[in-house]
Amino acid sequence: LNFRKRGEKGAVAMDFNKAGPNKRVCAFLIDSIIGQIGGVLLSLALGKNINWFGWAGYILFKDCMSGQSVGKYLIGIQVIDENNTPANLSKTIMRNIFMIIPIFPFIEYIVMLRDKSEGKRIGDRVVKTKVNDLKPQASDTTFLWVSVVLLIIIIAVQMGVGSLLLKTHPELMEKLLKKG
Repeated sequence: LNFRKRGEKGAVAMDFNKAGPNKRVCAFLIDSIIGQIGGVLLSLALGKNINWFGWAGYILFKDCMSGQSVGKYLIGIQVIDENNTPANLSKTIMRNIFMIIPIFPFIEYIVMLRDKSEGKRIGDRVVKTKVNDLKPQASDTTFLWVSVVLLIIIIAVQMGVGSLLLKTHPELMEKLLKKG
């Protein structure tokens, strides 16, 4: 089916193909990297470690473009509502609130794995959305290995950011040592 944005003339609902967990995690990791880059730039510009705020801001608003973020677009998945049309702005923000709470992405992952029929996480259940696989021919297993590589990149970026902030702002280390 040819799909168009909500409200666009001739928009049609599409068939639902549950997105596999590896595709969803891979898309989230791509979006996390983008959010971290924004957070790093913000931290460097302000000289304060506010990386989390940049990341959280991106994560909240990431799916606002026709139910897709950059990560979801690259992987080929989309957030849709109960009518199988792209989720609107308020639904995408509400479902993503759960992803910025520390430790909650892991809880969301477990909940998603347990929902065998539609793979809904808590955020999806609250706002009545689900994630559609636009490219079901692409194997979900492949995205497990891509996710492992992305996770290594995220850890390296976090370590690099911390190191860079300490080099450019040595007063941060003094603050850390005073707290300990």
